[in-house]
Amino acid sequence: MTASSEHIVHEIEPVFDRHSRVLILGTMPSPKSREEGFFYGHPRNRFWTVLASLFHEPVPATNQRKRDLLLRHGIALWDVLASCDIEGASDASIKNAKPNDLTRITSAAPIEAVFCTGAKSAELYRRYCESQTGIPAVQLPSTSPANAAMDTETLTAAYQVILDHLEAPRHVALHVPEVVALEQAIAADGTSLAELMDRAGGFLAFYTHTLHPEGRIAVLCGTGNNGGDGWVAAGWLAEAGHDVVLITPRSADELRAEPAKSAAQKLMQALPESCRILIAPEADAVAAELKAADVIIDAILGTGFSGDSVKEPFARWIEEACACRESGTAVIAADCPSGYSAETGKAASPCIKADETVTMITSKVGLERPWAFTYCGNVTVAPIAYTRPYLDETQPDEPEEQPADAPAPGKPDEQFRRPENEDDDGYDPYSDRPATPEPLFQQDPWN
Repeated sequence: MTASSEHIVHEIEPVFDRHSRVLILGTMPSPKSREEGFFYGHPRNRFWTVLASLFHEPVPATNQRKRDLLLRHGIALWDVLASCDIEGASDASIKNAKPNDLTRITSAAPIEAVFCTGAKSAELYRRYCESQTGIPAVQLPSTSPANAAMDTETLTAAYQVILDHLEAPRHVALHVPEVVALEQAIAADGTSLAELMDRAGGFLAFYTHTLHPEGRIAVLCGTGNNGGDGWVAAGWLAEAGHDVVLITPRSADELRAEPAKSAAQKLMQALPESCRILIAPEADAVAAELKAADVIIDAILGTGFSGDSVKEPFARWIEEACACRESGTAVIAADCPSGYSAETGKAASPCIKADETVTMITSKVGLERPWAFTYCGNVTVAPIAYTRPYLDETQPDEPEEQPADAPAPGKPDEQFRRPENEDDDGYDPYSDRPATPEPLFQQDPWN
């Protein structure tokens, strides 16, 4: 060992579970990674940016979120070496290397491909580990800032090969009480409801910004935790450069639901200059703000709503949002369109008709109804938690037996089909959307 080198023992635990299908290996944690207690911890290392780009997600900001991202997508992560002598973060200086026992992962998970990040990692894997695992490694370019010759876009293209070995995300439709129980179970295991809300609002904002990278955004917030998602999203979008107005019937301090109140107070404590807050504005002021917006985010009622009607001021807000949508303003619903039942699929009067719905954690049965597209538009599940261990305990391995007269998979029941230029209330859901073979029905089943 030279005077400038240091003997390092790897102390960061590998990330994997029985669903992992791909193993990504670095060489040895850098000094910054050891300080952070997790892989690829240097702020200029692009590893997490590349993975987030692959899966169209926000870049994970904490170690817990990084771990969740890996497990959700079936990726195991570790390093080739258990210990070595090394100078700083210089792989070229490595001496006296001892490998990790990778069978710890390969014996517990159906790993079908191994990828090494950088030439040194691949070299050491072939020397010490390939005979142990029996799986040849694919060398990927290093995401280190030292690899300045490759930009993030080029790195992301090189890492696309990982996707060939991963399963598509599993999203099941749950009843609303099951979703509540799922959230509580996740919180009991250490991911708080406040953390889940921060992830939900962050993904809602990320998705909105991806679709509409420029423009003015109006966020309609209710007084519950659906509104809390809106408060988080508003702050994120303002930081991303949007002109944002958040409209709420109560101030942050007047909210009672948690963690929505805490999320709103946090935004108020560090309010970006480009974010305005309107508290209990007059109806005309709401109408003017919505007409001036390029995008409206509906975070009013959420999945807990049920009933035939919506109370004021939310009914007026919904009517104004729908009128703006008819004039070309994009509408994005948080979790579930306000006025629409995530449990039954019943639409109250009035009800948001969204272009996009970003629903949190997993889909809900009401969003899967044949007529849901009219109100929900395109539904995207925000992957804000690793749910598979919880769902594996409750979901059957085999699909439920279907009635003999059930329509074939992928083919809507004909009783719910109608010409695409008709709708139960005279509204054409395809007038400003690309034509897609969505199942439609001849009349409102609730009337």
